[in-house]
Amino acid sequence: MEEKEYIEIKIDNISNTLSPNDIDISEIRELMSNIENFLYPDRKSKSARPHISYSLESSSASNKFFLPISGVLLFNELTSEITKKQSLNFLSYKQQKVIANFQKKAAENDLILELRSSLNLDTSTLVIDKNTNFQISSPLYYEGEFYIYGEIYQEGGKQTPNIHISTKNGEDLTIHATKDQILDGEKQMYQICGVKAKGKRNLEDGSYSELKLIQFIPYKPEFNMELLNEVIEKAKPNLSKIKDLDSWIDELKTEVV
Repeated sequence: MEEKEYIEIKIDNISNTLSPNDIDISEIRELMSNIENFLYPDRKSKSARPHISYSLESSSASNKFFLPISGVLLFNELTSEITKKQSLNFLSYKQQKVIANFQKKAAENDLILELRSSLNLDTSTLVIDKNTNFQISSPLYYEGEFYIYGEIYQEGGKQTPNIHISTKNGEDLTIHATKDQILDGEKQMYQICGVKAKGKRNLEDGSYSELKLIQFIPYKPEFNMELLNEVIEKAKPNLSKIKDLDSWIDELKTEVV
């Protein structure tokens, strides 16, 4: 069994009066999520992550996360590199968001966050306070294909044909299309239907941009177990050839709205 150590997030205020009793459970839950996303930012690493236990101790508010030494070494490497480079460029977007969340918390509440581990208790590998100003530099969007369902309330256009769809979440989206796509098949105006579109989605607020229609999808809300089983059986031979199915699915970047 791999040796266990711990990483520590020590939180204090300017007057050094913060104690564990001042930390709300929602803040603890948020901190736990941030640590998991920082060390294991994607689906593949998260599914294989080791057991992590937690302890909130005195000496300000000392949040300790106990995990195998390999995870502690990774934490030390990442936080030390941030301090050394004074940049987040080498991190994934999710990891950058964790540091941004720490910065926001420190600035809003005038806090000091000291990140260290049991391997270097005398030295913090990263310190975040109200003056810390790391910038997120990763693209704020990703490109992919999306399945969108809703009511089409407008279509056409002289120079740039498009359709306008109102989703079940109340979001109104504009999707560029060709005249042939709009005219082909049954009339979609004021009908609940689905569309498959490619475009961009903002990683921060979830908004869409540059959507282009691929095809209309008939709206059939009833669940057909027999059809689902048929599709699964047809897919099995090819799916069995994929070594890392989770990564393959993740790379498809398709989404239903």
